[in-house]
Amino acid sequence: MALIACVDFISGHVFDYLQNNAKGGMTFRDHYICNELKTDVLLCGSSRCVHHLNPQIITDSLGMSSYNLGQDGNGIILLYGRLQMIREHMTPKLIIYEITPEFDLLKGEDNHRYLTWLKPYYDNKEIRDIFLSVDSTEQYKMLSNMYRYNSHFLEMMSDYIHPIIKAKENGFVPLLGDLDKSKIRRDNVYPKEYEFDPLKLYYLEKIADSFGKKIVFCVSPYWYGKDTRQFAPIVELCKKRGLEFIDFSNSPKYLHNNSLFKDGNHLNSRGADEFTKDLIKELRARKVISASGENIQ
Repeated sequence: MALIACVDFISGHVFDYLQNNAKGGMTFRDHYICNELKTDVLLCGSSRCVHHLNPQIITDSLGMSSYNLGQDGNGIILLYGRLQMIREHMTPKLIIYEITPEFDLLKGEDNHRYLTWLKPYYDNKEIRDIFLSVDSTEQYKMLSNMYRYNSHFLEMMSDYIHPIIKAKENGFVPLLGDLDKSKIRRDNVYPKEYEFDPLKLYYLEKIADSFGKKIVFCVSPYWYGKDTRQFAPIVELCKKRGLEFIDFSNSPKYLHNNSLFKDGNHLNSRGADEFTKDLIKELRARKVISASGENIQ
């Protein structure tokens, strides 16, 4: 047991070094977001944020720096943690949060999955509270440094020695090519009722309380459209807090428009540019931002 404890202690120092000195890849991106990022506009959400919101267009249109900190397959539980760490070294002028029901509203897969990228920051009180809200036994597992890093060790080694993936300067990852309709495997049969996840809704309330009218919630387009009942909790939250909710999920411009999509859930690079421009127009129309780009709410 003493040997295991010694190895675990040394491993923690090695992992911390790799995390803090990564040359690229997701390890570098994660460390940069949580410790160094400074920007005017933050773009948050799942892969639909990463692939749908082009920070360069926002910067060119509004004259404000912008960064896309979305994460594939993740939602509010991870993003809430990241936003709390970001607040320790910067204050954004505007946050645009792209809502994906599966990751931000609905009950689904085990919420433990959203803790993976937060494990290295467990010693931060805000992050520790997130772990305990998901599973109180995590406080015992997190005593082990090897447990904190085990899911990313090989990736961290690669990102330190020779990164396979180059971290994008603004976080945006455009998808190239058009949609192949033959690969769409989805019907539009929706359940009578949706089961919403109270923990996800709790953290949505928390970021609404934390950032107030600096945050705007939106839904980007779907090729096949979306049952808007899935957005009921966020619509209610925005009404209660006086926040903006902008829904493009069933926009006729994008619905079944093969040339703007890579697959049923994701816009291609052309569609992302179009959507980002349309979203900026809507923000101006609602007077969230002025013609010069400043947040005027």
